[in-house]
Amino acid sequence: MFKTGEPLPPAVLAALAQGRTIDAIKQLREAHGLSLKEAKDLVDAHTQARPAAALPSAAQRPTGFSASTAMGSVPDTVQHALAQGNKIEAIRLLRDHAGIGLKEAKDRVDALDVSRQRHAEGLAPGEVSHKTGAMTWVAVAAIVALIAFAYLRSGA
Repeated sequence: MFKTGEPLPPAVLAALAQGRTIDAIKQLREAHGLSLKEAKDLVDAHTQARPAAALPSAAQRPTGFSASTAMGSVPDTVQHALAQGNKIEAIRLLRDHAGIGLKEAKDRVDALDVSRQRHAEGLAPGEVSHKTGAMTWVAVAAIVALIAFAYLRSGA
């Protein structure tokens, strides 16, 4: 298993030097049994000239957090609170676990909520719902009626 803080293997460094980031990630995963996220984070840390030691290790992460949580996703407790419609509790839990500020926690929970709603509607990321409400059709009908009234009133 690859330990945080170790230099990347020579084959991975060679792939990165040739601009083959995907190959570097693949080699790191195969050589050390890392998840895709872990390998990508290590390669990104190397390419951004951040020491790999800056990435949180399993021992440094708060209880209940997976590796992906430390890098941007949220724990199950937050997702559960949000699923029950308790957004404030989800924000509080995220702040407690991640040690982040109110605004950042709110933004992450809001983004998660939008993502959950899109998933529930069957929308892919970036896809826009094509639902139009009844009020839209009422407004369109009213505009058409006004145009017809104006046209007939002008005597044409």
